[in-house]
Amino acid sequence: MRVAIFSDVHGNLTALEAVLTDIKKHTPDLTFFAGDLCLFGPRPAACVDLIRQENIGALYGNKDEVLSNNPILSTFTEEAKQQRRQNIEDIVDWTQVQLNESQRAWLHSLPFQHRVSPTTDYRDDLFIVHANPQDVHQHIYPPEDIQKRIYGEIKQADNDPHLSHMLHDLACGTLAFGHVHVPNIRHWRSLVLANISSVSLAQDGDRRAKYGLFTWNDGNWHIEHQFVEYDMDQELALLAERQPPNWESISRRLETALPS
Repeated sequence: MRVAIFSDVHGNLTALEAVLTDIKKHTPDLTFFAGDLCLFGPRPAACVDLIRQENIGALYGNKDEVLSNNPILSTFTEEAKQQRRQNIEDIVDWTQVQLNESQRAWLHSLPFQHRVSPTTDYRDDLFIVHANPQDVHQHIYPPEDIQKRIYGEIKQADNDPHLSHMLHDLACGTLAFGHVHVPNIRHWRSLVLANISSVSLAQDGDRRAKYGLFTWNDGNWHIEHQFVEYDMDQELALLAERQPPNWESISRRLETALPS
């Protein structure tokens, strides 16, 4: 059994098309999308249409959730956080206008999780979520050495109580997720934590689109991160043409491929 999983498209149709073309070369038995389809890119509606046309199973992510539950601005947040929330409000409003009723209804109908069972033993299961098994917001960070390299500090140690809270009762052997746009595999107790990274807005310094390929063989899931070149100049030109709110910042994030 072979399963292709991708996440965090963020309205980048150019990268999405390249990833789907690459996935088909591997002839997976199942292709699954792990959330955050529309927000930030210039062609959110086309991304929804393509996933639906290809009949790809999908979950919702935190940015899909916010499209149906706009964040409420608080008068008690500091100025920088207030501005960041306002930026999200603006791009949410713009994106909602791009989507028709059918596209919005489809997004709102997406489930939270999906389980792939190659055997009858739950310990062999591949469990797919957007961010973690509890919600679509909390981060599961990479192993500590990668955290130091990417962020300059350890944001989440192996003994972090929040990590234990998210994972302690998870009934599977391998967890696949996105949300943090850094490809990695982390081991926590008996669990394999496979971050399949992002199709768009990379945060690991590598501008290519990324996804994960999971192959069940010899009683284990063998995990390969796939890196896909795409025409970023085309996507940058579309951002400049359509100018969604804060498009210049989004363009810089695409070009630098670093944490925002």
